[in-house]
Amino acid sequence: MKRCIVLLLLILFLAIFSHYYFEPSLELISSNVTILNDKEVVGSIGINVGEQKEREVVPTALYYEFKIKNVGNKNININDTYDLKVKLEPNNKLKEVSEETVGINIFDPSSYMATGLGYGESSSYDFMKKGEEGEVTFTFDLGVSERIPEVRLITPSEEKLEKLLNYALDASLIVIFEDEEIARFNLNEK
Repeated sequence: MKRCIVLLLLILFLAIFSHYYFEPSLELISSNVTILNDKEVVGSIGINVGEQKEREVVPTALYYEFKIKNVGNKNININDTYDLKVKLEPNNKLKEVSEETVGINIFDPSSYMATGLGYGESSSYDFMKKGEEGEVTFTFDLGVSERIPEVRLITPSEEKLEKLLNYALDASLIVIFEDEEIARFNLNEK
């Protein structure tokens, strides 16, 4: 009887240990947020200024850059990259400051409708392999520096941009794999 109990406990321990030992474990290595106006990073908006003439306007954007490392002992299923999502979830104060600063909640994609601006994400999912790092970036357009019919948002004042930047890390970075949250990083703690 004692042997059965010991064997059962050993099997239970091994099952629990192997589950945690072989689960992917992600670590946020670095986070950086800045406000920039760089065509190479945020792109540009083409404006027709006459027959066959086009001019470019570069929007000002809130730009996040994150480095994530897989510190676990398991690869995330590399063949299923479409099942991996990384999202930025702002806390209520950041949403409020966004609306106060820009006039819209920049973290809600539907807010960009009819503004002439947008948002973007790019990722290198190298962190799907054990021991590897990957990078995730988010770009949220805030406005352009001059009034043009194609864009209805003007870049906020330096003072307002500074306030937005001060609250920009009042958010969480979430990694979701196969509709299951596998990591959540509170950016205020970094």
